[in-house]
Amino acid sequence: MASAAVQCPQCGSTLLYRDGLRYYNSGEAVQRWLCRSCGYRFTDPEQQKRHRTLFYNNPPKRELRHFCDTENLNAHQKRILVEAAKAIEQREAGATEAKQADIKGKIIEFLWSLEKNGRSPVTIKNYRKFLNGLLRHGLNLLDPEEVKGYIAKAKWNVSSKITAVRKFNVWFRWLKIPWEAPRYTPESSIPFIPTETELDQLIASVGKKTAAYLQLLKETGARAGEISKLTWMDIDFEKRTIRIKPEKGSLPRILPLSTKAIEMLNNMPRKSEKIFPPVEIMEVTFRYQRNKSAKKLCNPRLQQITFKTFRHWKGTTEYHKTKDPIHVKQILGHKDLKSTQVYIHIENAIYGASNNDEFHVKVAKTQEEITELIGDGWEYVFTHEGLAYFRKRK
Repeated sequence: MASAAVQCPQCGSTLLYRDGLRYYNSGEAVQRWLCRSCGYRFTDPEQQKRHRTLFYNNPPKRELRHFCDTENLNAHQKRILVEAAKAIEQREAGATEAKQADIKGKIIEFLWSLEKNGRSPVTIKNYRKFLNGLLRHGLNLLDPEEVKGYIAKAKWNVSSKITAVRKFNVWFRWLKIPWEAPRYTPESSIPFIPTETELDQLIASVGKKTAAYLQLLKETGARAGEISKLTWMDIDFEKRTIRIKPEKGSLPRILPLSTKAIEMLNNMPRKSEKIFPPVEIMEVTFRYQRNKSAKKLCNPRLQQITFKTFRHWKGTTEYHKTKDPIHVKQILGHKDLKSTQVYIHIENAIYGASNNDEFHVKVAKTQEEITELIGDGWEYVFTHEGLAYFRKRK
């Protein structure tokens, strides 16, 4: 029997039986009643009212709208669920916007700290694009575990993941947030090296401005960013030389240009101080013209050519012609000979050792002797019984 406080909402009778419990999605249970007079089943109104108040003020953090289609809910109950769902969405949207605004502010402070510490404009730009891009994808840049999960699931190659981890090392160190960086092993692969004929075919098939851009990449082995920074004052048309301003910590250098490159530059309009647009603009134009040329020439290999391919081609062919890593180092503007070693490995993998090659051979026992030989342009071959063997073309 029910207490006197509970009455049937249909007929007002207090002659009631307990009819089990009703369980809400929140896990709370409320009493159900059966009227002995009219047979109407109902939930204790006071308990139901208390549940609705708690449910609306502190709704569960999950999607509720699909519950609104349940057949045994009346119109009032459905309205309560819809209002609760809206409250969740507004609350979460407000929290997300506030969190993103906070992270955006920290990104600005971080970029300013990079600038104060003397980092290059290119480096700062890369960090800005990287962090803001991930923020737009909804990544919480203040949560190291969420960041590691995002990197693990991202469809990036290993080198891209390694680059991302390095950037997050700097980011979390600046934030003073503990961060156990994930470890990725670099993939050893030989970059695509086209033939000179293929490069020349591509240059001949693209537009005038893009062709001049590619010709300079081919002859100098410079980075695309270095070519985009060129001004007309950097070209000496009389001596046929080009002055390369360094990027990414490389060295400045002055390199010779062919008559063909000079003519291509002379045929370009001089509408501004800089010769070419920024790299981002040139890349979009280049990809479109390259893919069109690959189809026209029926050579799908051309689609593998990027701006960086020209630098790889230059370093590899120069070493193949001279077998002098110091010469390659000077052309490419490397500060450390270790950066040049990659082109020695590429050349060996592509061309192999020629039977007609003749070399001088030297053996080094100490670190000082090894350093001296490498500095003089000797190529390391192998180590045997504690002795390091080097060779140099005669």
